[in-house]
Amino acid sequence: MGVFVTWDNEARTTLRYDFVGDWGWDEFLAAYRQAEAMFESVGHLVDVIADFQQSGCVPVETLARLAYIFRDRPENLGSSVIVADRTFTTTSFAIFGQYYSDVARTYQLVHSLDKARGLLSKAPLTYTLPGNIMTA
Repeated sequence: MGVFVTWDNEARTTLRYDFVGDWGWDEFLAAYRQAEAMFESVGHLVDVIADFQQSGCVPVETLARLAYIFRDRPENLGSSVIVADRTFTTTSFAIFGQYYSDVARTYQLVHSLDKARGLLSKAPLTYTLPGNIMTA
């Protein structure tokens, strides 16, 4: 299917990635390039929601490459929230956080889009590695 990026609200303060079905690094990179242009089109902080609820498995090579993407973030990046309700996806990000703890401290992991939006409505977010990521 693919990776799609859109504004999550009319104010253009939240950008949302939707990961749908099976996808790979090339699909993510194309969406990331589109998101870079979206970040550049506004003069304020932009929060990000990455929604994996409709995604197939997260490709292994993508998780490894994400560490580099997170380190080269746009200057106007605000808070980041990952939405994942499948056990495999949640576990994948938990393992990613163990290997890249500096990157894992830059996002929150939740199990619903409503929870993500609720977190972003409370600024600023504080990041900690969850003790039990399965209860986020």
